[in-house]
Amino acid sequence: MKALFCIDHLRADGTQRVLCHLTAGLVERGHRVAVLCLNDSWDAGVIEQLRRSGAIIRAVGKVGLVGGYGLAGILQWMRRQNFEVAVTMLFWSDILGRILARRAGIPRLVSSIRARNVHYAPWQFLLVRATMPLADVVVVNSRQVAAFAVAAEGARPERLVYIPNGVDASLYMQPVSRAALRAELGLSADALVIGSVGRLTYQKGFDVLFQALSQPGLEPVHLLLAGAGEELERLRALARSLKIDERVHFAGYRRDVPQWLGSLDLYVHPSRFEGAPNILLEAMAAGCPIVATNIDGNSEILMNGQHAWLVPHNQPCALADAIRTALDDPVEAHRRARAAQERARQCFSVPSMVDAWEKVLHLPNRQ
Repeated sequence: MKALFCIDHLRADGTQRVLCHLTAGLVERGHRVAVLCLNDSWDAGVIEQLRRSGAIIRAVGKVGLVGGYGLAGILQWMRRQNFEVAVTMLFWSDILGRILARRAGIPRLVSSIRARNVHYAPWQFLLVRATMPLADVVVVNSRQVAAFAVAAEGARPERLVYIPNGVDASLYMQPVSRAALRAELGLSADALVIGSVGRLTYQKGFDVLFQALSQPGLEPVHLLLAGAGEELERLRALARSLKIDERVHFAGYRRDVPQWLGSLDLYVHPSRFEGAPNILLEAMAAGCPIVATNIDGNSEILMNGQHAWLVPHNQPCALADAIRTALDDPVEAHRRARAAQERARQCFSVPSMVDAWEKVLHLPNRQ
């Protein structure tokens, strides 16, 4: 099988991590894979991982998109390659990729919706609904995303396929020592350190986490925040205004997240909406206790009281209470973390994800 994956950009976000795992798994099974990046924004590590797996990478870039000549060249390239199936991921790829794949005569078209895209503007919903009929199959990574895809994006229920994300648990088995992580932050070896990872955007709810961290009883707790994004300066200002700036450590984009997750006292995921966040799977695989918001894919991945503490979103006091409870009861935190780790191993493996995707890519064409 010769497959084309079309994606908006190749920055180091969750969808791109899934793409890297999927590409490597498919190539390992004898399939040929190409990745088309519409934007000229990418992370060198992601590019290297895709190339190392054996994928062909081609980029259009903003200038080519706006000028139109880039799309014309890509259309000709797609026709010459004789792809058997195309997969679109993220907004512009769903719009342009669906149209280009059909114009190029690619026999099968799969779109993958990665989250409840509640932030889309009305014009975006118009475009995704207009092009949705072009897709033979729509893959979703959570069941709540499936309902949203039908109601808001115009997906046909009979064309939906649920495939949860996968995590390579072996990457999270050798964390740095607690002392080493705290030394890097300039803290004592016994300092309480919680962590959170993600793009610095409104969606991820880091402002709510900052407000929680300012609540009474959490004064000794430090936060290691890894990620980059448009909210960085606003979050820095918020930390100063809440007088927690000395306890919030902005780490930027980090490649060593697998190594330090297991050295945290707690991982906190305060998102307002999600699909099926990879970082939760990673924290589970690392055996790190978890507090998360009770939303979307979070509640499909984790069960409150069994694997984690789940709280309502946008409620700093509830989030603070859960953080205090988890830190005050390390025995219970450890129990839930081990249960979550076993769940990650059994239910969210990369081979299982690749198996499911391989079946979807081989589905017969719609009638």
